[in-house]
Amino acid sequence: MKNIFIILIGFVTLFSCSHVQAETETKNDVQLRDDIILNLLFLPIDKAIEKHFGKPKQFYCQRILQIKKIEPHETYRYFNVIVQLTTFEGAHDFPYDLVTITFSNKYSLEWRAIEVKSKRLKPSEVTECTHPL
Repeated sequence: MKNIFIILIGFVTLFSCSHVQAETETKNDVQLRDDIILNLLFLPIDKAIEKHFGKPKQFYCQRILQIKKIEPHETYRYFNVIVQLTTFEGAHDFPYDLVTITFSNKYSLEWRAIEVKSKRLKPSEVTECTHPL
């Protein structure tokens, strides 16, 4: 009876620990995927911001809001990626703008901005970026 109890405790421990580890790995994988995509989109983001505001602006707190597969093709996959970030001027000075950019790889080998929206942030709306670098 004692051996059965020890084996039962072992199974419960094994399965409960592996579930927590698998969930953590999934979150890490998603973060890694997002970081890679944001690195690949760095120059297109920079170009979209300059075109939208008429001048280059620095940005931070970039994050991916959505990735959507569109119109599958036999040999190539098309996606829309929506990125959100905060722009600033100087040494993190006002004005701050919350910018949302939709990128697409449809009809092009390069990612291009198909929609850019921005909202000027009030001082009370500006928060620290909690997204890890």
